[in-house]
Amino acid sequence: MGLTCKVHAQPPASDDESATEAAQAVVCLPDGGGFLKARLSGAVQAELVWGNDGTECTGAVRPDGGIRVRFSHDDGEGRLVLLFGVAGLREGQTAKALPVNVTVIREGLGEFYSTQGDNKCTLDEVRQEPLVGIPHRSRSYRIIARGFCTHPARAVRGDGVILLSRFDYAGRIDFDSEDRDEDLDQGPMTAQRLAGAR
Repeated sequence: MGLTCKVHAQPPASDDESATEAAQAVVCLPDGGGFLKARLSGAVQAELVWGNDGTECTGAVRPDGGIRVRFSHDDGEGRLVLLFGVAGLREGQTAKALPVNVTVIREGLGEFYSTQGDNKCTLDEVRQEPLVGIPHRSRSYRIIARGFCTHPARAVRGDGVILLSRFDYAGRIDFDSEDRDEDLDQGPMTAQRLAGAR
């Protein structure tokens, strides 16, 4: 008595499927707890709810002191990037009512928006927790923050504004790393464009 075995050939993955799989492979924090939520109005009208999967998050020490935390996610027209620059935050510190600079970058459209100052956005609360599962010598932390802006980020070139009326996030900060300006959007950026990210 013969046995038959049916083999179903799988079609090769399309470029769209490969891109989707690659996007899904991006994660913010290894424990799955990373996220960014923000309400944007103006040139970008959006209620952002970015979960851990598909969200890139990094953080490092700024050359001139303080930290810079970066979140990015595909928005259908490229990548939307939010940068939070906090001058007065030290390693491991928990704090309240800290000024924060906010920069919004629409990579697919080449648009940059910046608050350009310490008096337009505030962190209500920020805390840092050592990331577990990493070498003890590593100075990496989960950073959890909540804040708001009372003034919009203005276009660095041209017209337009974006207001982040509120934002919450959980990302990471590596105090062993220094954030270089040219790495902020994975490409060269001028000093003028970066003025508000500092």
